Amino acid sequence: MDDFDSDPPGLCDRCLKELIGGRGEFYEIDIHATVDSSPPILDSPATLDPDEMDAEWGRVIKQLESTPQVDAENQVHCRRRILLCAPCFQIWIENPAGGE
Repeated sequence: MDDFDSDPPGLCDRCLKELIGGRGEFYEIDIHATVDSSPPILDSPATLDPDEMDAEWGRVIKQLESTPQVDAENQVHCRRRILLCAPCFQIWIENPAGGE
């Protein structure tokens, strides 16, 4: 192996072609998704008295405590990295959501 060869960074996540770094033949795509940060719309905030509000928050907290940490974090934000060879990137970039 000479100095210009490098270990492959992985496989194309679409077609599984082996990707070789340094040749400009693949794309690294970083996806960072976050939940809508707008304040919640409350249907009828005036209908709950403080005790009912406390009980509701208690139910939410109990539900959150039983949710695995990774699942809870993914409900707020997640990051993904995908590798695509150049031909697969051209197909993906034209329609990243994959709809028809």
